[in-house]
Order: sequence, then structure tokens, then C-alpha cells
Amino acid sequence: MGGEFSRYFANGNGLNPLRDAFSRRSAVMPFRGRQRLPAGDFQSTWQQIISALCPPGKRLAYIHVPFCANHCLFCGFYRNAYIPDAGAEYAALVVEEIRREASSPALRNSPIHAVYLGGGTPTALSAKELSRILSTVRSELPLAADCEITVEGRIIHFDSEKIDTCLEAGANRFSIGVQSFDTTVRRRQGRRASREEAVGFLEDLRDRDRAALVIDLLYGLPGQTLEVWQQDLHTAAALGPDGIDLYGLNLIPGTPLSTAIAAGKFPAAPGLADIGGFYEAGAAFFRRRNWRQISNNHWGRTTRERNLYNLLIKEGADCIAFGSGAGGSIGNVSYALTGDLAQYREDLRAGRKPLGILAISDALQPLRNFVTASFEVGRLDMAALGELAGDEAAASLAPLLVQWEGAGLLSFIDDIVELTVAGRFWYANLISAFHDILEHRLHSAVDAA
Repeated sequence: MGGEFSRYFANGNGLNPLRDAFSRRSAVMPFRGRQRLPAGDFQSTWQQIISALCPPGKRLAYIHVPFCANHCLFCGFYRNAYIPDAGAEYAALVVEEIRREASSPALRNSPIHAVYLGGGTPTALSAKELSRILSTVRSELPLAADCEITVEGRIIHFDSEKIDTCLEAGANRFSIGVQSFDTTVRRRQGRRASREEAVGFLEDLRDRDRAALVIDLLYGLPGQTLEVWQQDLHTAAALGPDGIDLYGLNLIPGTPLSTAIAAGKFPAAPGLADIGGFYEAGAAFFRRRNWRQISNNHWGRTTRERNLYNLLIKEGADCIAFGSGAGGSIGNVSYALTGDLAQYREDLRAGRKPLGILAISDALQPLRNFVTASFEVGRLDMAALGELAGDEAAASLAPLLVQWEGAGLLSFIDDIVELTVAGRFWYANLISAFHDILEHRLHSAVDAA
């Protein structure tokens, strides 16, 4: 394997794997191995998909809200400012979209085990709009009895009325994007609430004790030293949430933050060689407190936190998507709805599914899902991989695993790969390497045959 796949080798020779294993962090591309269909085939193909029964299995639903109160500087996903009239119309359109498809064979065949209301910022909507969408989800979709229903939100504009409305409408999990508790760091990124306001909001939400509370933290922000990060961890844990997410900043070119740093208006964000130390500090922090690590970036304190949506989406579970900019999949078909609000409105009113992308997966998608889901939770069974990919293809990975083990990214014992802290930090690089190599091996075998 050596020369052919050496580009996937980690830097070793006694280097710190958290700092130096790779020169960049890879991304796991969602539409890999999928052939996009021409726009002219969208509607006929969609009708075939939702008219057919799907095999049983755990399923998900995702509802996208493409509005925000303001554009946070680090975000590459901002689309629309929330305007009351636009929000009311949008909620009505999403409700129409859900009701139109709720009775279709593809949706009624299996229960939905997790629903995620994401964005954007769903809590930018009014209490009435949130209630209308969540109530429609509860009344129209075939939810499992223990369905996890998550509302993603921010502190600003998420008042008591909205919280209580979401709870009454069936939400049982809140994922709150705090990013940092440090007031200076927050304000620099466009977060208006101070540390004291953020803590007070989270205490109020926690004390209702009616839903899982998850706090999202972001490391690698400008001005966020390791000392500030340690204080963020202590503040978040002291609030007693059910779970905490830790994500590394992805400095996306073209975002306001990237532009401001390039212009010298902000201090530079910690570099890739430094942010591994932030992740290591977080992992050690939770390990000492006996929080369970649910996935590479997520820790749970209580049994109420399951992180079900995020785990199942990595496994390739069907995800029924609604709303402008939403993405989902049914069977071997992946799709994304148009992010253009005017087009979304026009398509729905014309009786069309507002599709922007429709793509068919190749036969290797179950294998990709297995690799992604396994590395997401920090361990991979090579015997099970051999059953999916073939023993020869799985065996071809052994030299790479040995090299990664020597570089401090994993252990490989009894056919089980288990990631170290450094391996969990670089997990996307490991997934991408496995995808590349297995595709190369299996496609070459098909061509040779």
C-alpha cells in the first residue's frame, strides 16, 4: 500500500498528533458518490419516491428555518434576516408542505425517531409560528412514542413565551448556540447577550426541567485563549445541562469573520496547530467529571440526553426534509430544497416539491455510512467492515491503520479500531481516507471484472 496511499499517512516521528498529524482538516462531503439528476426530472422522480413504501428502519425529520436575528461573523450559512410578515408566511408554507406529504406511503411506513428544527435560527420565529410548525409535526407525522424533538436556538429573542410555547407543542430537547460565555469574544462575533445574560437565560431554561438542555460551544475564536476556553467549559458544566457540544471553528473564506481577520480588524484566530489543544482540554475536562462521550464532539451528563438525531444521520437513516434550504434522504435518493425563499414559495403554491438538488447514491453508500458512523463514535469493527466491503478490501487498510497507530491516532486490537483523543480530533481526515481508499479498491475491482 505504501506509496499508493502514503498521502493519507499522518505525520509521526515523535510529533504531537493533536498539533501535527495533518496539515489541514478534511471535510466529509454529504453528496459524495451521488449522481445528480437534471432539474427536468425532479418532480416525476420525487412522486415516484414518496409513492413507494420504504424498508422499515429508524427515520428522521428535519425542518429548516432560514432566518436569523443577525449575521454572526463566523457563520457561513446566513441567508435571511427575520421579518415578522416573512416569518408568518414561511411558517404557513412549511405547514402546507408537511401536510401535503404526511399521508404518502414513503412517510407513513416507519415511525420517525428524531425531529430537528434547525437553521438559521428557528427561535427567530414568533411563538405562534413555532407552535404552528411543531404542532403540525406532532399531529401529521408518524412519530415514535419516544421521539426526540429538538429546537435549535440562540439566546437573543428566545423569551419565556417562546420556550413555553415550544414545550407545550412537544419540543423535548433544546440545543442552544452559546459558542462562548466570554462577553468580549461573544460581542466580537455579533452575539449581543453578555455572559451574565447568557447564564441567566440557560438557568431559566434548565430550571423548567421539562426538556433536555444542550449547550453548543465553539473553540478557536479570535481572542479566545486556552484560559478563556477553560472558563467557558467550567461555566457551561456548572449550569448542569444534559449535554454539551464542542466544535472547532471552521474559518470559511468569504465570511465576515474571515474578511475582518484578513483586514487586520480582529486578532487572528488560533491556528490549526493550536486548536487541537482546545479539544484535548475539553475531552479531559469531561473525562475527569465522568460525562459520557456520545460522539467525537458531544458529551452527555444525564440519561435524558441521547443526541439521537445526530447519531442516526451519520448512520444514513432516512431523513424527511421540509423548508427552504433543508436537506434529506429517502432510500438511495438524497435531496436538498431550494434555498431561494421566492422559489420555495412559488414551487409550493404551484403544487411542486421545491427541490434544488436531487441525487442518486451509488452502491457504496451503505459502506460510507458504516465508516462515517463508526468513526463518529470513535471505534470501528474491521470484521464488520470486511462483511460490507469484502475481506480483501478491508485487509488492504491494515498498513494505514498501523501507520496511524504509530502516529498516535488510534489503537488496533482484536479487529477493533479505537480512536485516541487525537484521532477523534482528526476523525474527518480518517473518514475521508477510508472513503477514498475503499472506493478506489472496489471501483477498480469492478472495472477489472
